[in-house]
Amino acid sequence: MSVDPIDYLRELAVELETRRFAVRLCVQDGSTPALTVVNTEAPVLTESILAVPDVDGRLWFSFFWKRITPVTDLVAAADRIERVLAEVGR
Repeated sequence: MSVDPIDYLRELAVELETRRFAVRLCVQDGSTPALTVVNTEAPVLTESILAVPDVDGRLWFSFFWKRITPVTDLVAAADRIERVLAEVGR
């Protein structure tokens, strides 16, 4: 049974919304689904998150520029994303 990366991105979106981030799932034909995450206190702090397989086929949450965590480690992924998008004093 194959798990849809979009399901993991949706779960991550829920976790990030509880942390006061704005999120939008972007799904376009022929493109890798991406979760756009915006710090509502500092909107210039925005990143896109993907759920992509590694060479062994395991799914990872990833920025375009760096892997974050395996998709099974949702809280750790949200923690890391929050650190990257944190405004001063958060």
